[in-house]
Amino acid sequence: MQLHKSAIGLWMSPMTKLLGIALLLINSFYWFTPAFAESVAIMYSGIDASHYTLTSSNRLLGWLISSLQISLLTYGLFTVASIFQDFANGIWFVDSFGNKIKRFGVSLLIFSLLSPVVQALTGFALTYTNPETQRMIVLSISIDGKGIIILLVGILLILIGKVMAEATRLADENSQII
Repeated sequence: MQLHKSAIGLWMSPMTKLLGIALLLINSFYWFTPAFAESVAIMYSGIDASHYTLTSSNRLLGWLISSLQISLLTYGLFTVASIFQDFANGIWFVDSFGNKIKRFGVSLLIFSLLSPVVQALTGFALTYTNPETQRMIVLSISIDGKGIIILLVGILLILIGKVMAEATRLADENSQII
């Protein structure tokens, strides 16, 4: 059975929103579940667990810092959900489409560029209860495939969004010429 494109949009819009919310909930689950907190702390900070003691206050700070970064993805996914909703409503070529694509691209771009900052802040949040000489700020700028792909997709979506916005503007302008 072949699905009509608007039916796919109708289904994908709420699924994309659920994914965005799930990212935030999963992050919360990891930080506030003792069995997983150490793993997520190491993942976000890049600091071995022997250099800090997980307390409820530094787990809360780690959760807040990581949630801010994940919120960018959630914002981007809600933007994508609104695109799917437009498709479900039969709205295809409007100015807002290009702008929404750009917003999603910007959210991916900022998400990827914030990774070293999030790592440094999380490292400090985890070690701030240590004696003053043992507090750490780890700033690691590494080039990994996942980060580069997110960065490039973000830039590409920004450019595609600009092209779509301009194409829509030109089509609208041409439709007014008699």
